Amino acid sequence: MKILVKFFASCRELSGKTGEEFQLPDKATLKDLRSLVMTLHPILENMRDYLLISVNEVFAIEQTELKEGDVIAFFPPVSGG
Repeated sequence: MKILVKFFASCRELSGKTGEEFQLPDKATLKDLRSLVMTLHPILENMRDYLLISVNEVFAIEQTELKEGDVIAFFPPVSGG
């Protein structure tokens, strides 16, 4: 299945990309995708445990099963006041 990953803020700066398409096997999970992204962009590894990840604009957990055409967004940790 084909999915699109979008990178925001420091994830974009560190990866050098605004987005990237991935071809994944059926029943791949968000955890599978995150591992692939970390392999291709090891500079993001230090944020691994703190990344916010959404699937189709809804924050998701690692066990979320991905589907054809999903749009995944990687956000760095944020704070505000």
